[in-house]
Amino acid sequence: MTQKMTDARLIELIDAWGADANAYPVSERAAAKALLAAAPDRFSAELRAARDMDTLLGGMPEVMPSAALTAALIDSAPRARTERRSWFATMPRWPAVGALASLAIGLAIGLGTAQTEPANTNEDAVDTLIYAALGFDTTYTLEAAQ
Repeated sequence: MTQKMTDARLIELIDAWGADANAYPVSERAAAKALLAAAPDRFSAELRAARDMDTLLGGMPEVMPSAALTAALIDSAPRARTERRSWFATMPRWPAVGALASLAIGLAIGLGTAQTEPANTNEDAVDTLIYAALGFDTTYTLEAAQ
């Protein structure tokens, strides 16, 4: 199916692809040729500028890099990293293990050194444990409470 070619789209094609309609995209080539054939004077300025640019670009030498430069560029390109896992990477995550061990040791020491409730006071065991953990002297708090 041939699509409708507008003047603006034909000017875009001329600017992008040059004056030769055979260089236009295949999907728009037939419609562009039909519009150029129907009104050749309407696009003469754009075609003249495109032919001048084609001539200018056609006269430039084709630059090809040497084989040594091509090899040097390929050798300097970044390489994909190979997957190497050391023995340390297969070990458990040390910060989490260290935090867990520290918590377990602190709990064991705290429970092992907790003060027992004095026999002649009316404080409950939770208050005594909190005071001991915070570093308060239980005899001072008992004297201040009396």
